[in-house]
Amino acid sequence: MTDSEASFTTERHVKYYLRCLKTFLPSAYTSNDSNRMLLAYLTLSGLDVLGVLQTKTTPEERSSYVNWLYHCQVPTGGFRGFPGTDFGSDRRNKDNEAWDPANVPATFFALVNLLVLGDDLSRVKRRECLKWLPSVQRDDGSFGELVGPDGSLGGARDLRYCCCAAGIRFILRGKGSGVADVPDINVAGLVSFIEACQTYDGGMAESPFCESH
Repeated sequence: MTDSEASFTTERHVKYYLRCLKTFLPSAYTSNDSNRMLLAYLTLSGLDVLGVLQTKTTPEERSSYVNWLYHCQVPTGGFRGFPGTDFGSDRRNKDNEAWDPANVPATFFALVNLLVLGDDLSRVKRRECLKWLPSVQRDDGSFGELVGPDGSLGGARDLRYCCCAAGIRFILRGKGSGVADVPDINVAGLVSFIEACQTYDGGMAESPFCESH
């Protein structure tokens, strides 16, 4: 290999992920504080892909990460992106719960984080989450990000939300999960929306009538 050829420096990647996991996040991430669930996903998955998650963290640390993830679980189902909107169980009520909503990406990332950490998902509010999931699906089959204070759906008509929603359903509606009686999402509608995102050149767009990428 010549000096001009790129190489993957595993040690530096591991050092970076451990910095993000065990110390303060880089200052450039300050504006992404509400996306901590995503940052956790990228960090934990990065260490897992590199094969060092189990050796570079202790069982006690991994247990604390699991507890943090469950702290981000919303009582009515799903997960929030970070603990900053949590009012606490004694203060949360029907009047203010709309300001502490679960959102689709955070819920997907939280579930994947738990699985990466070896959790059995026994503390996941499975039924509540699956009841919540159809509420963020639109009539055209697409998914929004969250339900706003006025009941409207926030977030674009975007395949990324559809991917996260499908992932949530796949993880929580597994065989033997005991949720067969919980109303499902509109699967046919989701499939139809995805098909509508295919473009003339054979690629997929984020939503119908957009460019493929």
